[in-house]
Amino acid sequence: MHRIRAAMLAGVLVVVTLGVVPCARAWGPEGHALVADIAQARLDPSARREVARLLAHDDDGAKTSLDEISSWADAIRAQRRKTGPWHYVDIPLDADGYDAPRDCRRGRGRRQRDVTNCVVAKLPYFVGILRDRSRPDGERLEALKWVVHLTGDIHQPLHDADDHDGGGNARVLYYNGARTNLHALWDMGIIETHYHWRLGWNFSFDHDAVRAQAAALDRQITPAQRTAWAAANLVANIDAATIAWADEGHTLARQAYARLPANYPSGWDRAYQDWAWPVVREQLQKAGVRLAAVLNQALD
Repeated sequence: MHRIRAAMLAGVLVVVTLGVVPCARAWGPEGHALVADIAQARLDPSARREVARLLAHDDDGAKTSLDEISSWADAIRAQRRKTGPWHYVDIPLDADGYDAPRDCRRGRGRRQRDVTNCVVAKLPYFVGILRDRSRPDGERLEALKWVVHLTGDIHQPLHDADDHDGGGNARVLYYNGARTNLHALWDMGIIETHYHWRLGWNFSFDHDAVRAQAAALDRQITPAQRTAWAAANLVANIDAATIAWADEGHTLARQAYARLPANYPSGWDRAYQDWAWPVVREQLQKAGVRLAAVLNQALD
């Protein structure tokens, strides 16, 4: 039976085995690549050229597409520990929605209301850097990496909620016979179960397979959905948009918790997968459409 594996994406891949519960804080590499590939296919010519130009400044100079940088922000977390909270926002599960002083504050005492330390604040910040052509290319390239990654992160529902359990990391469960946790399940398990994928060593995965499935997901998106998901003035209103996206994810996270059965009867994981995959699929699609819109408007 397919065994779900989850990663702690902070520079080291941790495989879930019985008795091991890793702390995960992102879509897995495949999920981030799916979002990036959907966005890549929807870039306008001018944005596509500017993305390619910025990618050419990357250290190895060999990157040509967004999926190749989509998990960079996870890979550097061990070296840049302060960036950890940038990937999520811990909105209390029983709250109505995002509240900046409560959910995004940094520091204590007089600095307590410095509300800049969560994905809702950092995503607009990096969009601002990316669109500022007076900035050095190196800064804008790093901002591009953050925008690609954080747009994916904010659409993972368990990045937008917390029930006194580390965003679901402490909610241990067995899924398809393997011990994991609720957060890891939404990061990677649901996606890997649907596609029968499995990460290899050091984050490796079949890029061709992921790109093929991203193209299939992209074809399913209707013009009406694209219009509803990404406004023409999205970048001009990116602060409000990120709050709306976090609230949207928070609502889905409440459902993700509510759908967990009390006693985990036999077959519960199959029923949960049947409900959860359409939710994950649409969140990946929304993230791809919205990422493309942000890049098209920021790089116009």
